[in-house]
Amino acid sequence: MSKKRLRVIEERCVGCRICELSCSMFHHSGAFNPKNGLIRVESNWSFGLNKPVLQMDRPHICQQCEPAPCAEACPVDAFVKKDDVSIWAIDQEECVGCQQCADACPYDMIVMDKEKEVAMKCDLCGGEPLCVRYCPTGALVFEE
Repeated sequence: MSKKRLRVIEERCVGCRICELSCSMFHHSGAFNPKNGLIRVESNWSFGLNKPVLQMDRPHICQQCEPAPCAEACPVDAFVKKDDVSIWAIDQEECVGCQQCADACPYDMIVMDKEKEVAMKCDLCGGEPLCVRYCPTGALVFEE
């Protein structure tokens, strides 16, 4: 049985950052702050139509690596493999906030929660990613 994965269709992204806002709302108790999102949009501020794809806004997502350098770097084994959604999740109760996972992530997709002093990463919202649901252009898809 194949698993669903989050995928980006870069040429559809318009840089609205709704994905970041929906992610931050879900993971930070309803707070709308794109800096708290576990997805990150790289914005290209040049104007004009027909920009080459490399000059467009683009979402950066956790690649759900296998093997996962972030999980391998964790000294307390706070990462748990969630086979139902094919991801590595962080057990917030086990995380000691050492940031070694963040340092090991080749995509810079581990976020440190400053209030809770724990690491956070995309957990696909438990299998129904809000970033996909609220993306108005279909730049984010969740498919097999």
